[in-house]
Amino acid sequence: MATVRSLSSRWLAICCAVVYLVVSAVLGAALLIRPEVPAAAGPAASIPTYVSEDSRGDTTTGATTSPPPHGFQRVSGPARVQTVIPVGWTIARAGGPGAMRATDPSDSGRFVSYGGATATSRDIAGVHLAYETKFAERTAEYERIGLNHATYAGHQAIEWEYEHNDGSGTQHVRSLFWLVDGVEYFIFASGPQARWPGMLPIYDEMVANSRP
Repeated sequence: MATVRSLSSRWLAICCAVVYLVVSAVLGAALLIRPEVPAAAGPAASIPTYVSEDSRGDTTTGATTSPPPHGFQRVSGPARVQTVIPVGWTIARAGGPGAMRATDPSDSGRFVSYGGATATSRDIAGVHLAYETKFAERTAEYERIGLNHATYAGHQAIEWEYEHNDGSGTQHVRSLFWLVDGVEYFIFASGPQARWPGMLPIYDEMVANSRP
């Protein structure tokens, strides 16, 4: 499971400065020039590890486990992605190509997605910064929480966290995208803002148990 540690004062200072910037291009440039976080040492190479620096000053690490965690089941998806989802959640194809969705049968506002497809570019940060700009333009009450470099099993990755209004209220979203051999994989968790504390452990288990 994930653990949290504080970041350096240097990164906190950078974050404070960025708060005063209102030009999205400047924010994008700051993200792109930031050094990528090194992979955590310790686990064997066959066990994915995850390190993310986020704008709130947390560092998260995890590793796959087998069998699946209690209350979860293993699933496979497009491009041979593998992860875990809560037992009993309803699985269906998502709207986009290369994506599956699993929904809480008791609350359709709580769902996860996972998948993979051929990457359009090796510049994963640039791709997601450009997508974020378009997404924000068409999304009600969009607010970025973090869009940060990460590594996943030693692979280039991006973690994106945000909130938006989906018409029924504020929805909290957290997602991880990573590149392996020209394929971009992702996991994604979304839930009502008030119920996000119950979704975060689900996201953490997906991060800790996804492949490749």
